[in-house]
Amino acid sequence: MNDLNWIWLPAERFPDLQEADGIASPASPGQRKFAVAEFTFDALLPAPCVSIRILVSADTTYRLALNGRDLCSGPTPVGGDWLPLPRCPRYYADELVFDSLGPQPTTRLAFLATVRLGCIRGTDSSLGHGGFALRAVARLADGSEQTFETGPHWRARHLRAWVDPKHFDGTIAPSEWTPAAPVPDRWHAVAAPIPVRTETPVDPASGGAITVAPGAVAEGVAEYPRIHAADLVVSADGPCTVELRVFEHDASHPHNFHSFQHGAPSWRVRSLAPHSVGGFQILVKNASADKPVSVRASIVAMHYPVEAEGSFTCSDPGLTKVYDVCKWTLRICRQHMHLDSPRHQEPLACTGDYYIESLMTAFVFGDMRLAALDVRRTAGMLEVNDGRLFHTSYSLIWLLMLRDVYLFTGDRALLTDCLPALDKLLTRFRTYLGSNGLIENPPDFMFVDWLVVEGHSMHHPPKGLGQTVLNAFYHGALHAAAWIAEELDDSVRAAALRAEATALKKAFNEQLFDADRRFYIDGLNTPQAECKPWLPENPATLRHHSRHANALAVLFGLRTGDAARNLLRNMLASDLPEVQPYFMHFVLEAVEACGLFPEHGLSILRKWIPLVETCDKGLQEGWFAPQADYHFDYSHAWGGTPAYQLPARMLGFRMLQPGFREIALAPRLFDLDWADIAMPTPFGMLRCRMQKGAEPVLEIPAGLHVRLLRDNVPD
Repeated sequence: MNDLNWIWLPAERFPDLQEADGIASPASPGQRKFAVAEFTFDALLPAPCVSIRILVSADTTYRLALNGRDLCSGPTPVGGDWLPLPRCPRYYADELVFDSLGPQPTTRLAFLATVRLGCIRGTDSSLGHGGFALRAVARLADGSEQTFETGPHWRARHLRAWVDPKHFDGTIAPSEWTPAAPVPDRWHAVAAPIPVRTETPVDPASGGAITVAPGAVAEGVAEYPRIHAADLVVSADGPCTVELRVFEHDASHPHNFHSFQHGAPSWRVRSLAPHSVGGFQILVKNASADKPVSVRASIVAMHYPVEAEGSFTCSDPGLTKVYDVCKWTLRICRQHMHLDSPRHQEPLACTGDYYIESLMTAFVFGDMRLAALDVRRTAGMLEVNDGRLFHTSYSLIWLLMLRDVYLFTGDRALLTDCLPALDKLLTRFRTYLGSNGLIENPPDFMFVDWLVVEGHSMHHPPKGLGQTVLNAFYHGALHAAAWIAEELDDSVRAAALRAEATALKKAFNEQLFDADRRFYIDGLNTPQAECKPWLPENPATLRHHSRHANALAVLFGLRTGDAARNLLRNMLASDLPEVQPYFMHFVLEAVEACGLFPEHGLSILRKWIPLVETCDKGLQEGWFAPQADYHFDYSHAWGGTPAYQLPARMLGFRMLQPGFREIALAPRLFDLDWADIAMPTPFGMLRCRMQKGAEPVLEIPAGLHVRLLRDNVPD
């Protein structure tokens, strides 16, 4: 693909609006580099346009309209980490194809792009300079084609009304239109291998429209039955100020504030970035002394396109509701990258969240292109940053995600393309090993879970609370890497990796198992070589046991057979501190791995029922606040593993050959009376209906090879 032609505001007129920050800054909005520009171009065609293909990108973000119709926003982001990247792995352009531009043929193409310069979200990324690029190929009714590209024939202006990302003051006029300035192509954008997001206007169920008397002030509350990832939209028929305080679940705890004002007789404004919207408080001040003003506030909801949709219903309405809320939360967290939450919008390197979401996707929506791109983008970050991500455990989870996304896609190129990142990752971790054979000197022991233990945050615990978890993930990553090597016909490499895992397992069991308590400790209380910002001092008196360490020891084969089952049974019956919904994914995986799901699986999954009874608009972030003043969000898919566990375990699903070349099923009801399950596959929808006392009824799409098992006994 030829490089795009990039343009920006001319430097001679706008010298202070050229550069951007490289990642969302923790500084206040007034301290960030920020600007909004518009670019426009009109073309008259010799014949009606019957279809158009567009490739578009921007630094930092764009929203594109054609002939007055909003088309999309983007671009597909780099991904990002909390660590600065020495260079950009790959910049993306979005590709759109439209077979129709409206009900009537048109011979005019009017492009309008609104481009924000500056990072305001953790998902934003910039190469440090403003830019916009577009190439459009229009196919005409006479069979000819015309190509349009950005260049100095486009016009540009600065939208000065955007005072900061959350404050629009329409009384401040934009700059005059001027020819756009070509800028050197530092981005070399490639077409993103995913579709653009679906964008849908959604009015609130109530409270979105207010009419205010002359000179008066009025307020109200607008509610949505579900939380959306959405832009805010405000329109009015007169001069006024509109303030929106956005909330997810509880109107008394808004988490975002926006202000819009304008002096025009009629106006409409759309916010610059999506928010997590369950509703908003609205306050309107009528600036007219003699005319009432009518205001309407709503949203444009956005998410990754849904082409197929699984389902789960059963005789336990609580579990059915849990599945539905987890499924909805996954939908709103699937954007042009997976999100932890549309409220937080953390960078892509928070891999633990997105690994769980990729497994949910396999059973709920089936389209794994976004998960595969997340794997590739994270591989790019690992490559340019010498195998390191900010959260050390998440870099190991990336390797598990690589293996499992490959299992569901069968895309061998995904493995081969990610091998350089895999090598750098494991090479780095070998440097963390101490003379005792364990990981002893990593930059940190992040991330374990979102809770506090003995005064220490398990986000970044000391060695005595995080070492066992990190070593267990490392053991799992070594085995995943060995499996990948076997899949790529490299038995020598696989054997070497398994030998490393065997040595680690020996050191792990010799030094981290507490024979008196019959549990693994969370880490050694020996001194650390260095204390860093994210690595607290290790107290010499610290000796702690947790569900986290013991569940991972079972999951990753550091304890096996009856010993593993006994350990897990004792752990589940113990008074060890509970885990949060995120980490419960790994507990459930351990329960399944050692064959205890029939005993414990559904009882654990029922722990989600109080969460969805508290809020069924989206999934609450945790069961208990990590600190007294912490307010949960209600759109956090990292805790959504029930949307994966329920269909996977009740179907007894196992992937026998990657890419659905062959699967195994062993349908089971456990303690339920009935269940209906639909799971999307590349061959169509797989359906299973189960009724107590009857044989399961399966609808298997043509071409899908299924091996039916009497029981899904783990290897």
